[in-house]
Amino acid sequence: MKRFGDTRIFIVLAVLPAIILFTVFYLLPMGALIVTSLFRWDSIRIGEFIGLENYVRMFNDKIFYIALRNNLSWSLTCAFVHIPLALVVALLLSRKPRGWKFLRTVYFLPHVISVTAYAVIWTSVFNPSFGLVNQILTSVGLDHLCKNWLYDLDWAWPCIIFTWVFHVGLFATILLAEILSHPQEMYEAAQVDGASRFQQEVYVTIPLLRDMVGTCIVLDIAGGLRYFEGLYIMTNGAPDYRTETLALYLYQQMQLIHNSYANTLGVALLGFGALLILVVLKVLKVGRSTY
Repeated sequence: MKRFGDTRIFIVLAVLPAIILFTVFYLLPMGALIVTSLFRWDSIRIGEFIGLENYVRMFNDKIFYIALRNNLSWSLTCAFVHIPLALVVALLLSRKPRGWKFLRTVYFLPHVISVTAYAVIWTSVFNPSFGLVNQILTSVGLDHLCKNWLYDLDWAWPCIIFTWVFHVGLFATILLAEILSHPQEMYEAAQVDGASRFQQEVYVTIPLLRDMVGTCIVLDIAGGLRYFEGLYIMTNGAPDYRTETLALYLYQQMQLIHNSYANTLGVALLGFGALLILVVLKVLKVGRSTY
């Protein structure tokens, strides 16, 4: 009995630092975020309780809905385009073609470049005067299609999505590592049963990747929701808020010293992200054994 008691004390002492850190750096700031969204905190007055006034303002703010729609489209692109592309790359590299280690490094290299440098590169690519896209269109006789891509009302957000959607190296590497860790006996058994390489990937590899794919989607959505630097450098929400996101809009409100409204947007961002992640975990049944 004494030994059991000592074990419980050891467990409590072992997890106590993590609980303290989680409380201080997550729970308390999140509580402060929610509480301050109920008070006025701007350049005029501070500390006046206004209840749900900021939330009423938010739900009547058309820019909020534009930002929410952009965040939703980004998240859907994560789930249905970005991670599937990473999965395809991982499956191809798992066959270990000639130079596969070099290709793995090449795919991962963009993640070594800072987001700022990456955004500047794409700003140059889409530049209306000397950008690569317009130069290619002009060279093939399609100069009538040239436009200021990042400031066109219809094309600005698709271009932003395009700059990121093929940026699959990190998740391809994660999925590749998971594939290479699978027991080879299962593939050998499938091969004995007459399964082709494609059938092995469809009926063995992909089902075994369910948890990892779900984890990658969660990480991707979380990264997309907090994506800020690239948007700020490329468009800062222009044109006419077409490339606005919740994170960027929150920052802009802080610049205007509308701090309580910015905190309200932060609460909305937190709730929206939590909802998306719960949906992914539920749909993909992440955490349930696939063996």
